[in-house]
Amino acid sequence: MEISLEKPIQQEVSVTNTGDLSEIQRVLTELLYVPDDKLKLVVVLELLDYFKEKFSQKDYKINFFYTKQNGNITGFVVSQIDKEYRSYGMKCPTFGWLTSKDFLSCKLLMGECEDFVRKHKFRKIRGPINFPKISGGIGYQTEGFEAPMLNGVAFNEPSSKVLEYLQELGYKKDAKYSCVEVVESNWNKGNNLDDDIVLKFLHPHEIRELRSQILTLAQNSFYSVLADAPGGQSRFEEMMDSYDLVFGNRFVIKDNFDPRSISSIPEFIEAWESCDLNKIVPCCPLAYDRTNGELVGIIMALPNLFQLWSKEPLTHLNVDTVIINKEYAGRGIFSSLQNVGQITSRLHGFEYVEGTTIYANNDRAISTIFPHSTPLRTHYVVQKRILRK
Repeated sequence: MEISLEKPIQQEVSVTNTGDLSEIQRVLTELLYVPDDKLKLVVVLELLDYFKEKFSQKDYKINFFYTKQNGNITGFVVSQIDKEYRSYGMKCPTFGWLTSKDFLSCKLLMGECEDFVRKHKFRKIRGPINFPKISGGIGYQTEGFEAPMLNGVAFNEPSSKVLEYLQELGYKKDAKYSCVEVVESNWNKGNNLDDDIVLKFLHPHEIRELRSQILTLAQNSFYSVLADAPGGQSRFEEMMDSYDLVFGNRFVIKDNFDPRSISSIPEFIEAWESCDLNKIVPCCPLAYDRTNGELVGIIMALPNLFQLWSKEPLTHLNVDTVIINKEYAGRGIFSSLQNVGQITSRLHGFEYVEGTTIYANNDRAISTIFPHSTPLRTHYVVQKRILRK
């Protein structure tokens, strides 16, 4: 018997840029990590729907790159310039969903992303920003892998070395984000609200009608200082779609329900008595100035669609967005919205509340939220200045 001493030929790693959805599906099916295996197909299909929409927009700048070696897929990444994403108030290219089995694949993928940035005459790239946020999220996770899968919160394989690869390629950690479990449902500061503030709950279509007011409030409140703001009209529509899926006609509150049986706070009772509790979004309380009717605050928490897609009872909430008019800050509006929102959401069966993607440099948010919470997850966003070749 003859024994061959020849080593198998190691092929070079190749990079492909594709807009073919069947090809992308094959790559995602083989390599995308999803913490819950039974949700992988759902996430893949959500991504394919997103890519189909973006690829059909001729003026939308997006590329899907993947690498192969010896016939095996070794990595993939999405690079794009989203019209609504802002970093410190400025447009900025991003990369997302980066997955790589080895350093060389990561280097080649990020090289393509950097050329994408140069082509469109930008000088910086940030990521991972995994669009759409409803199934993706912001940052590379480094802690909290035991926490439940929550839509809108980024995930990656715990053993992945992608962050190390990125740092070796010159990417610097720029923004740190925390997710916390809100373990105290009642915050003392939220039980004494100014007389000129009124709280409300609305039906999904009523919230949708407030789109321009909510987006304006958000833009004036914090978009100019956030390191990563993936919000805007498309993000608002994502959130409203999740509300439409879950709320508006739940029939969980009995007709003889007495609000005074769960709270003695007049503003909370007023909010509950002014609406049909079975037809509102319980996790989206709003605050108005009673004198002029202006919207001055809102919490938009999201039901965990991963539970819905797994056909499990809906019990998890992601406190995704909190917006308070700057002129009304420090008056306990956030705490009041939190309190009334938690009570109302519990009536609808939600027992687990997680505050997500809290920016480390947002001192006001941290000082308000952290005393009532337990830290869970940590994510980092990295960035790199791109030099001309």
